[in-house]
Amino acid sequence: MNKSKLLYLAPQNPYPPIDGGKIGIYYPAVYLARYFDVTLVFPTFESKEKLKYTEEHFRKYGIEALPFRKNTTNDVIPLMFNFFKKEPFKWDKYYDKEAQTMINSIVQKRDIKYILVSAPHMAKYALQAKEKFKDLRLFLREHNVEYKLVEQFKLFTKNPIFKFIAYWQLKKSKKMEIKYWRNFEKVIFISDSDLQIASEEYSNSKDKFMVLYDGFEQILKEVNKEDIPKNPNFIYTANLKTIQNRISFEWLINKIWIPNFDFIRKNNIKLFVTGNNDEEILKSIRTKNFQDLNIINLGFVDNVNDEIFKYKYVLSPTIIGSGLRLKILNGMACGKTVFTTPLDLQTCNVFKDMENIVRFETPEDFIQKFLILEKNDDLYIKICSNALKTIKKYFSWDKYAEIMFNLISVEN
Repeated sequence: MNKSKLLYLAPQNPYPPIDGGKIGIYYPAVYLARYFDVTLVFPTFESKEKLKYTEEHFRKYGIEALPFRKNTTNDVIPLMFNFFKKEPFKWDKYYDKEAQTMINSIVQKRDIKYILVSAPHMAKYALQAKEKFKDLRLFLREHNVEYKLVEQFKLFTKNPIFKFIAYWQLKKSKKMEIKYWRNFEKVIFISDSDLQIASEEYSNSKDKFMVLYDGFEQILKEVNKEDIPKNPNFIYTANLKTIQNRISFEWLINKIWIPNFDFIRKNNIKLFVTGNNDEEILKSIRTKNFQDLNIINLGFVDNVNDEIFKYKYVLSPTIIGSGLRLKILNGMACGKTVFTTPLDLQTCNVFKDMENIVRFETPEDFIQKFLILEKNDDLYIKICSNALKTIKKYFSWDKYAEIMFNLISVEN
């Protein structure tokens, strides 16, 4: 069977798939390779030795991984020079003329028919290629509505210099992102809330936009009473170097955990954190000793699922951000009760409070719902079991790839 050729443009090396950003690139590539001849292109500043493992890994799935050399880290000097450019800083720092030449060459030599872009700050490569190859059909996957991240950072930061920079970047980001939406056959959002945000900004969105939830590998088939951990502990799996996670974690500790700390200490409740060194945790919550708050740093773990299985509850305390939190799906796929904020709950219409997930917003309802679950094992098992059913029904990579294939085929 001759497969159609798909060029997949990603903002980072997705291997190994160890965090939400990488997972959202890696699994679409692997599953789409069942339907397409996939060429994966991404910027990186990693060593050739590390990239060799990436290329060999993807080759097993019939995917040709072609990285190009580009440093996409934040730097003050390019940020200042960005004042004189039309593109926002984040988007401008990903673009490289030599990489564009490489991408154009790939399209021509491999007779590429379709380009899937995994983030709007990689979209310029696809749009420039289409100017040269008119028959290309372009599809954009929005992991987040990018300008909303800038807007939320502007609201949350107390630094007047950062606030000014965010205001200036927000104007450019919003204008550019909406402009780019017009130039793609389809724009695919991974959350219902992002679709709503985009639809309100772009009136001709009915045939242009759609929601397609990311998948998640099924980890557990069922939850039984003997599976319930005896401890009443929570786990939070997030990289606190990411500004959204850091702000959300600070809110969790200062607005939820510390106000309840007398109860937490009395009942020996602990919060376990993965994916960070001690310095990152201290920087996030601005305290000298987080251990005194019953917070335990597990550091960088080999298998996050093995850690999640040890604890009774998973936390996703998002107060800033866009898109769908894969830490929620990870917790649900492990058969756990996931505590989420209203912002998390509204990302997907299939999330239902006290049915397959638990919503909290204040110190009072956090403890109230915790106590309800601690006293009712049947309710805990019901929520965990419904979480597994939700993952199986709505968050399947098999279904994701099939829908994407049909979408692109129909657009042909």
